[in-house]
Amino acid sequence: MSATPIIELLDTTLIDKIAAGEVIERPASVVKELVENSLDAGSSCIKINILNGGKHLIRVADDGSGMVPEDALNSLKRHATSKIKQESDLSRLSTLGFRGEALSSIASVSRMTITTAHAGTTPGTIIEIHGGTVKSVRECAAIGTTIEARELFYNTPARKKFLKSTQNELSYILETITNAALSYINVKFVVNIDEREAMNLPNAATLDERIQQIYGAAFLDGLLAFKKESNELSMLSIHGFTSKEGFYRRSRSHQYMFINQRPVKDNVLRYAVYQAYKTLLKEGMHPIFFLYVGINPAEVDFNVHPTKKEVRFADRDAIYRMTISGIGKALVKTSEPEAIPDTAKPEGPITPRPQNKDAVFDMTAVFSENTIAAPVPLALSHSRDFIYLGDVYAAYANKDGLCVIDHHAAHERVLYERFKGAQPPMTGRLLFPYNITLPAREYALLCGNLGLLNDMGIEIEDFGKDMFIIRALPVELLSADMTAILSDIASSLVDVMVEQPVDIIKDIIAKRIACHSSVRGKAVLSDKELSQLIDDLNAADDPEHCPHGRPTTIYFSIDNLKKMFKRT
Repeated sequence: MSATPIIELLDTTLIDKIAAGEVIERPASVVKELVENSLDAGSSCIKINILNGGKHLIRVADDGSGMVPEDALNSLKRHATSKIKQESDLSRLSTLGFRGEALSSIASVSRMTITTAHAGTTPGTIIEIHGGTVKSVRECAAIGTTIEARELFYNTPARKKFLKSTQNELSYILETITNAALSYINVKFVVNIDEREAMNLPNAATLDERIQQIYGAAFLDGLLAFKKESNELSMLSIHGFTSKEGFYRRSRSHQYMFINQRPVKDNVLRYAVYQAYKTLLKEGMHPIFFLYVGINPAEVDFNVHPTKKEVRFADRDAIYRMTISGIGKALVKTSEPEAIPDTAKPEGPITPRPQNKDAVFDMTAVFSENTIAAPVPLALSHSRDFIYLGDVYAAYANKDGLCVIDHHAAHERVLYERFKGAQPPMTGRLLFPYNITLPAREYALLCGNLGLLNDMGIEIEDFGKDMFIIRALPVELLSADMTAILSDIASSLVDVMVEQPVDIIKDIIAKRIACHSSVRGKAVLSDKELSQLIDDLNAADDPEHCPHGRPTTIYFSIDNLKKMFKRT
């Protein structure tokens, strides 16, 4: 008796839905594909409208070349594209899209409308597609191309339930648009979120102009330009902007890489940037960078991953070395002291400016931000009750042994529990409120959590258009860089799920604030300050660990010491 066959061919609709999962992961994926199509069409202005984090509506309108009716219909078919004709074209790609999967994938999981007209022709065409099925085709007036995707994943509920909160999905969308705007600086981008303008980026003449449009002048002032070119056949070049010494973040936000104007993620390139900062970065700090690589298309393969974010280089080592060299030389150049006339040279040694002695926990760096030097260990410092060892360790006798405390980890634990507690910490009113402007993505993430920030003593209001007003702060934050703190808080909220409990979100925020505002190395505390810190630490729920699980104190009993000296 023969067995019954169990392998069957899937129908076209189901195939499209499965394929859509490779390309369309979330609303931001739709925005990415549609914006890339607009850029490939030679658009000079792209307008994006989003409702409910892209779950209800994503509309992308451009003034590009548009499509004739036949092309508009063919664009909905799988693997239909105008960007490659033969296999050899894959080795010299110059467009962002090339597989012909985007529109068919989006159409299969949404209610989509395409309105388009080829430049110089009338009338245009409007096509309605529901779940991959064409419902109607008719003529209309149109300029360029406008594509709407409504009710994303309406017919794939299993995928829809895995979407994150509206604010988080919106943050992914804004990050996608930011990538496009940083890559194509000569294109105007206008973004409306829930019928309010969220971004308006005119076409820019230079990269630094674009960065200033997105992040502001103060942010740009913290960056330095770098550039390096190769005369080899690979046509290899790198350029961009990176952090000046001291202008770092506590997260990997604001790290962008582009290969031939395509945003990518590449660990080797990122590692090369960190190697350039090898002697400058302290533990837990990360540089900001905008890295642009130009290379012969034949020397790079973008056809590695469905989202095309990963790449493969023919000579990765050359790019690695050039990145380190280009950024390293820029850092060294900015660190060279200006020439001082002989008559103006001081007779004695130049000493760094002293720290603010009135501040209990002074976070100001001892050296100016334009000085590059290896870390200089503090001399062994004796005091009445404590002995400082290096930057952050203080030793003192306790009960029947010796304690060594990491004052940064200890203070981080104290502040973490203070900010996470039911009662907000002591606050101070600001004589002049802070106006803080953040990139659209970070602004969107924070807007959904302003209540929690207020509960923690940060009196903050949404002023609209990417701006917040801060009227009061916990005393521990009065001298802190609130722009950096809010930016890092936003970065930490990117992966928060819709159903995430409030206590967990508050815990995430408290860790970020504590990490920023805790006492740093080179800020030597007095006996009184150390004593108070130890008392506060002993009163904590978990005095032995910082919020990240590292020890705050190491204890050596008399018995431990006897064993070390082999007296037992």
